[in-house]
Amino acid sequence: MTNRDIITQYFEDAKKSLIENYQKKGLKASGKFEKSLSVSINEQPTSIKAVIRGARHSEFMEIGRRPNQSQTLQAVRGLGKILEQWVIDKGLVGRVNPYAAAHKIVHEGIKIPNRYNVGGVISDTINKAWVEELSDKLMFNTITGLRSDIYKLFNE
Repeated sequence: MTNRDIITQYFEDAKKSLIENYQKKGLKASGKFEKSLSVSINEQPTSIKAVIRGARHSEFMEIGRRPNQSQTLQAVRGLGKILEQWVIDKGLVGRVNPYAAAHKIVHEGIKIPNRYNVGGVISDTINKAWVEELSDKLMFNTITGLRSDIYKLFNE
């Protein structure tokens, strides 16, 4: 198994874990988060670059959001229009006023954790331990390959 194979499998497994965690935490509305997740692996002669990309709002689900710099009525209306669909997707029609929510978000931001989002949608999966485990797997694979090459060299 090559390092690229290990990285590809590891990142695909992480993607699945992110989706499971997102669903388990009840954060699914439109499903754009899970649909947007993609793994990209780019191998160069001396390196491999691996990335998991996701929707812009992934950041807000993980760390929250600051208040808008521009706290205008136009900003509230723009976000309110977006939240209209979110209210429908979440099944909250009649229980949540999207424009009142937009006003609060524009002026106060969103703090995570909160009563709707306990946090960790990404960091429960992608964290220091995840990176260290991948690093250990790659190091073991590299050392094993090196031993094999050395063994072949001395037994020719």
